[in-house]
Amino acid sequence: MNVYVAADFAGCHDTRRSTSGYIVLFNNCCPSWLSKEQAFLTKSTIEAEFVAMSNSTHHIRWLLKGLADLRLQVLIAMHANNTGANFLAVNPHINIRTKHIGIASWITGEALEDNLFVLLKVAWVNNRSEICTKILAKPAHQRMCALLGCR
Repeated sequence: MNVYVAADFAGCHDTRRSTSGYIVLFNNCCPSWLSKEQAFLTKSTIEAEFVAMSNSTHHIRWLLKGLADLRLQVLIAMHANNTGANFLAVNPHINIRTKHIGIASWITGEALEDNLFVLLKVAWVNNRSEICTKILAKPAHQRMCALLGCR
């Protein structure tokens, strides 16, 4: 199972809130996806992406419980394109630059430590969840639709 995660930092012009998005692909099918304005303001792109990763981690935990009920074991890979957020998830040490990030957002690092999934870097052009977070130019939109198997 592959989970693609993205965020659009301060994308809402009225509230300046960021948008989180994720797409879950299971055997090249999309059983679930999300595009939602984040509940609170973030101070940086890294924080917005980190919050999006946290939202998708909650969903991954929920999916794993459902799959366990079906007695299925599935390897999960989270794909995120923000190097800083990926580093923060793998190295969840609070310092002067990260102490403002909400406690709830640290769930991704805990899930990685528990080996619930692996975190992989993905290039922006291949991050399928970008279609959930921002308006894309027509060629980029068509490319994302093709990657998702849409027409």
